[in-house]
Amino acid sequence: MKGGRVFGVLLRNEWFKARRRLAFWLALGFFALAIFAEHSWPFFQRSPDFRLPEVWGSVFTDSAQMLLIFASLTLVLLATTEFAWRTARQNVIDGLSKTQWFWGKVLLLPIVGLAFMGVHILIPVVLAAIRTDFGSVGGPLIPGAAYAAAGGLALSFLSVGSLAFFLSMAIRRTGAALAIWFLWIIPVEVGMVLQLALRFPRYAEWLEYVPFRNATHLLPYEAYIGAADPTPHLIAAAAWSSLFIGTAFVWFRHRDL
Repeated sequence: MKGGRVFGVLLRNEWFKARRRLAFWLALGFFALAIFAEHSWPFFQRSPDFRLPEVWGSVFTDSAQMLLIFASLTLVLLATTEFAWRTARQNVIDGLSKTQWFWGKVLLLPIVGLAFMGVHILIPVVLAAIRTDFGSVGGPLIPGAAYAAAGGLALSFLSVGSLAFFLSMAIRRTGAALAIWFLWIIPVEVGMVLQLALRFPRYAEWLEYVPFRNATHLLPYEAYIGAADPTPHLIAAAAWSSLFIGTAFVWFRHRDL
């Protein structure tokens, strides 16, 4: 099959398998409940800022770290079970090459990311639209900064999610991959890196570019409307994504299914 056709087949296969997994819908459902709970208070209180286009500042906040965690957890659950259930081996026996199978798994990153981003954005926007008097709106409902913030959120998940993907491909066991991912995010980046920054302040700025801490700089809406330039963190997120996916590919190619 030609490249474009293979891509389409792989994408359909991964979406078919993802949407048939209870773990996917449970994680997405719990995330949706958490997002609704977060935005229901200003909605029911008829907060004057909870309307379009003002709501975008409430959509893109540091609380989007919850999206990074839920979506990465889901990614690990979907990827590692391919090894536990031996479906990876069976897919190759049925005609896929190892390379095609791997890049099919990589497609889980946009599939999972877009699903969780859709929930994260649509719930508050729909609630805000209910409270919006469209006749009095003077500017665009979706300003340019909202598109930029959405792109930053997507790239932040891609960098953190690709770390979860690498661990899934390297370890191939759900519990162990999740444990190491959480150990890296919380004790290492939140704990050890913070202590290093306090102990060696001259290197504190560079330590902000480790994967998860770097991703958090891309979440707030203010990063795209103020004087701050998120470009270095965007570049770092793209670099981490490439590194983790590339390393996962090399590692995967040298191991048996």
